[in-house]
Amino acid sequence: MEQRGAERLHVNNKYMSRTSSQNIFLQTVKDKCEEHNVKLILKKSSKIKIYNKTYIGGYFSDISKKEGELACAIKSPEYKSLLVHEFSHLEQWSERSHIWGISKYAYDIDSWLAGESIRNIDFKIDQIKLLELDCEKRAVKNIKKYELKIDIPTYIQKANCYILFHNHLKETRRWNKSHLIYSKELWKLCPNKFMPESYYSKTPKKIYKKFIEIGI
Repeated sequence: MEQRGAERLHVNNKYMSRTSSQNIFLQTVKDKCEEHNVKLILKKSSKIKIYNKTYIGGYFSDISKKEGELACAIKSPEYKSLLVHEFSHLEQWSERSHIWGISKYAYDIDSWLAGESIRNIDFKIDQIKLLELDCEKRAVKNIKKYELKIDIPTYIQKANCYILFHNHLKETRRWNKSHLIYSKELWKLCPNKFMPESYYSKTPKKIYKKFIEIGI
């Protein structure tokens, strides 16, 4: 998740002391953060509170063009997947990728979720879907590059579920149930490969029905 205005926490370096491929990746994250003046936050909890009653597993925030913040809840069962996802957002930002410009719409979406009236909100949510799709593709490349112990087909199913969740967000106007996308009965319905951009424009009926059924 690309997040703005989230609370500042602290890093606990003992979580950098791992072995094997995970240790290499964690060290890469730490080095990349130091290189680009990004504050690394590894919170010893299963979720992170960002505003009101909204909790997430991690975020990357570009405080400015030269400063950022990457956070991850290391007690989350999705910890490894969350970290590689947020690291991939960091890459979008640090590379000055053209698609990172879309992230500006996150401000408006946050305001809209808080109850404000925002023009062209559907368009802005659709743009964020493209940002997230690019991020998820980068994440899979990083999983392969660093040989992380994450099942790629499963990761992609969950990633597709997350992207499609944004369609549902237009109807519910709430983020606080987003953790339910990790319900196996839901993500199992999603394809285990990335689809053309047009696929994400409308949620398939069986997946939409499951969103309703589990109460996201």
